[in-house]
Amino acid sequence: MTDERKKIAIAGPRDPSRRHALRCCAMAAAAMFAGTETVLGQPASGQMEDLDILPGRGVNRLDKDIKIVHSVCLGCNARCGNRVVVKEGRLIDVSGNPYHPYNTMGKPADYAVPVLESISYPGSVCGKAKEVSNYVYNPYRILRPLKRAGKRGSGRFESIEWDQLIEEITFGGQNFRHLGEKRRFPGIKDLDSDTPIDPSAPELGPARNGFVFMTGRLQPGRKAFIDRFVKGAVGSINRIGHTDICGLGFRMGNYAFTEGRQVELKADPWAADYILVFGANIYAALQPGVNTYGAIVAKRHSQGRMRFTIVDPRAQEALVHADGWIPIRPGQDGAFAMGMIRWIIEHGAYNLEYLAAPNQKAAWAVGNNAYSNATHLVITDPAHPGKGRFLRMRDIDPGAKGEQAEAFVVLSRDGRSVSFLQVDTARLDVATEVAGPRGRGIKVKTAFRIMKEGVMEHGLDEYARLAGVDRSVIEDTARQFTSYGPRAAVCQYHGAGNYVGGTYAAYAIACLNALVGNVERKGGYMSSGGAASRWKKGVYDLVDFPGRRRTRGVRISREKARYEASSEYRRKKAEGGTGYPASRPWFPFTKGGLSVETLAGIDRGYPYSCKILFTYFFNPLYSIPGGYRFRETLEDADKVPLHVSIDIGVNESNIYADYIIPDVTYAEGQYGWLPPHAPAFRFTGIRTPCIEPLTGRTRDGRPFCLETFLIDIARASGLPGFGKDVIQGHGGHTHDLVRAEDFYLRGFANLAFNANIPKASKQEQAFVEANYPVARFRKILPDGIWKRTCYMLARGGIFKGYEEVFDGTRFRYGIRKVALYNERLATTKDPFNGSPFPGSLRLRLPGILEEGAGNQDEDYPFYLVTHKMNVHTQSRTVWHRWAMEIFPENFVVMNEEDAAELGIGDGDMVRLLSRGNPEGIIGRAKTGNLVRKGCVAVSFHYGHTQLGASRLEVPGGDKVFLGGKRVFDGRYLIPDPALAAGLNPNQVSDLDEVLMRTPMIDPVGGIPDFSTTRVKVLKTDQ
Repeated sequence: MTDERKKIAIAGPRDPSRRHALRCCAMAAAAMFAGTETVLGQPASGQMEDLDILPGRGVNRLDKDIKIVHSVCLGCNARCGNRVVVKEGRLIDVSGNPYHPYNTMGKPADYAVPVLESISYPGSVCGKAKEVSNYVYNPYRILRPLKRAGKRGSGRFESIEWDQLIEEITFGGQNFRHLGEKRRFPGIKDLDSDTPIDPSAPELGPARNGFVFMTGRLQPGRKAFIDRFVKGAVGSINRIGHTDICGLGFRMGNYAFTEGRQVELKADPWAADYILVFGANIYAALQPGVNTYGAIVAKRHSQGRMRFTIVDPRAQEALVHADGWIPIRPGQDGAFAMGMIRWIIEHGAYNLEYLAAPNQKAAWAVGNNAYSNATHLVITDPAHPGKGRFLRMRDIDPGAKGEQAEAFVVLSRDGRSVSFLQVDTARLDVATEVAGPRGRGIKVKTAFRIMKEGVMEHGLDEYARLAGVDRSVIEDTARQFTSYGPRAAVCQYHGAGNYVGGTYAAYAIACLNALVGNVERKGGYMSSGGAASRWKKGVYDLVDFPGRRRTRGVRISREKARYEASSEYRRKKAEGGTGYPASRPWFPFTKGGLSVETLAGIDRGYPYSCKILFTYFFNPLYSIPGGYRFRETLEDADKVPLHVSIDIGVNESNIYADYIIPDVTYAEGQYGWLPPHAPAFRFTGIRTPCIEPLTGRTRDGRPFCLETFLIDIARASGLPGFGKDVIQGHGGHTHDLVRAEDFYLRGFANLAFNANIPKASKQEQAFVEANYPVARFRKILPDGIWKRTCYMLARGGIFKGYEEVFDGTRFRYGIRKVALYNERLATTKDPFNGSPFPGSLRLRLPGILEEGAGNQDEDYPFYLVTHKMNVHTQSRTVWHRWAMEIFPENFVVMNEEDAAELGIGDGDMVRLLSRGNPEGIIGRAKTGNLVRKGCVAVSFHYGHTQLGASRLEVPGGDKVFLGGKRVFDGRYLIPDPALAAGLNPNQVSDLDEVLMRTPMIDPVGGIPDFSTTRVKVLKTDQ
């Protein structure tokens, strides 16, 4: 046992206690503030009884044995700063970074304040951040690499030496012949080839694309490092994130609204007078986090300075302050928003001055920094070859040249067809014919008219029926929303569009903001100000290197690729058909990060087969709605010939992996440079290690982790970008990349250099060198650059205040244009029938939700909706010990009237069944009036079968798992039953019977369906 392990002294799963929960008052208060599912009956069994970590227990932060590090949290993806207190190498406390806007409700300490003075300044964090000690020191963490020692999924592993691991994954071979498996497993070297992955379809790219690297929680910093390996070294196009299950729905609405320029915009809580909240759990799971966005909403509401209304099937935690709750039918946010838009148009309640401004200069004159294309003319003439795209000056004037030729056309107030740049106002609601070349007429409509016609296809009564509310609710909400003018805004998040049809639903919600003229305006609908500096180049070039590969081809998820450019389409057309349908969906119009369709592509070998799968921090079988379908995919070596997982534990998915690589937690590494989420702020937070890694080490002393693994694989494979002389510096000097710090510390240096950060004083330099583990590598940087980097590290990043991002009411940064009509969407074809998708708002799409979600299913009468709790986030937060003591299980939350009709009482055990999973899952009922009738709500985070919840066979496992002999009984891991409590709602999500029973997805953006599964609820004695 190492010295670090001796210090930790971890207890096993058979030491139940509530001692820590009772002492952790801050954590309990945070949880109780928002929780509605509190059960304080039987205690959860203790995981770390002897690890006596209690926040803020009388530590003098200036004591000589205390170290303080400013970093960035990763308890969720909110990107708050943190101040970590370390004693004798052990993390003992976390609070907020006072320099960071997210820890100070937008009012950070002045950036010039000396760091030692700032130690006395307060900064808030949420309960998830307070759990970092339990997360880091969890006994079920793995510290050494594992190799499968039985069938995939058997739960049998063995420890493997690092050098052998690298050799087997690099070169492949009969790596499991000792198990009787004669198959030859591929290695990375096998894919280092430019031969076509499919000679009959060369557009799919080279054999390199057979390497698929899927990521779970990933942020800037590590993302750059992974891309250097996957794209630059291996040359695969398939580094694919999990954006789809992490909120692609609302992002797709913004993606359409901003013509792909931005995906995150939210209401500005610091200045809005009214916020309409669609599917955003602002007191529990938003980005920015509860201690930022939620806290400022609560504060300003209590001061009478703002109002807000919640649109959600579930009465979320913020209902304690909300001025209204609209319990909408799941999956019908779009219908509600379109009903509002219809009322706004009919009553002339839109901001005509803003919508009629055809360019940025004109929008600037009325107080905005972004204009809309509402007045731009769209070709609607069926005989015109450009039908569906915007009319440009070249279409009416063949002699137009350069930028003038590509300028959009609007109608001036006197009816002339002119460039959108020539006038400061244009006609808004028009359908007409304009003169083209040689006097030929071209039928056109303004973008506003096309949007209006789509909205007017249905009446308010129909919108109300679909949304499951009274017509008066839509009318009153629209009236209230517009009454605040541009100081009203929408905050939409995961619930607003995470379902089939979610692209158009979220698009409609986004368009509400254009109608009141609030886009990129103080108090309105805003993007973030972006990063405060640049990491890629400066003192060092961290992007280009000798031999860097250029990716090409089609992703296995088919995101951002056109089906009509495929050999499959051409072949089908040559055989006498139309070329349609495609075998599976293609997604040329998407933000991307389609993990669900990646796994579906791997399962079907479409459009080509996966040869090697790496998963990083990803648990798809647990986290994907309907992810249980891919169990058979990961089991099958024909579909996934080699699976390598990089993670901190054995989860429900990597139990099917061939190798598991131990990783560090964010307190030990996971370096990053983090820009803000929307809205408003401009900064770059810096994540840096707070303690030394607990994982094992290579022979030359590097910790086992993602970076060490990728570096060693690249060097063993002879791939470019890693090893000797691969980083270019000033003056023609080259530098090595043989450990993580060679890359990240130079990224920090670029940030400090490009932002012209001042040099740290001797006192602050000494502070960093005495407190920060990364200071051990300071010799990587020249002395002058190191001093600038110290100034930034001491403060945890580079930060600017709220008022600095505005010029009057106008946001200085962000997007410059929004779209009521999206040309690229309108010219994207459905790969199943060849029809173009609508370019503006539509309620129903051909072949998709023809009758909407208003239909009833007598066999499965309840909608299932899911949500996150304020003390949990991703799947691994089951290791948040104090949260599990406060909330030992989750519940099937039912409306009390529904429960009474079924004879179900509070606390009864019930079974949820769906068409996708007729065997169902079991949980405890909780009844009340906090969920809409006809719905059941189940929180995420529970119902685990791994991460310490099940018995594993690992000879010598006491040297692999952090808990050592406390969690091992000879060859077997001792499971903690508390980790298996509750139920996982994703396990009953519906599957698509047409597409080989893979999870349901939106056909436009690839959004997974979290909201429209129908279930049956049965009382059970189990």
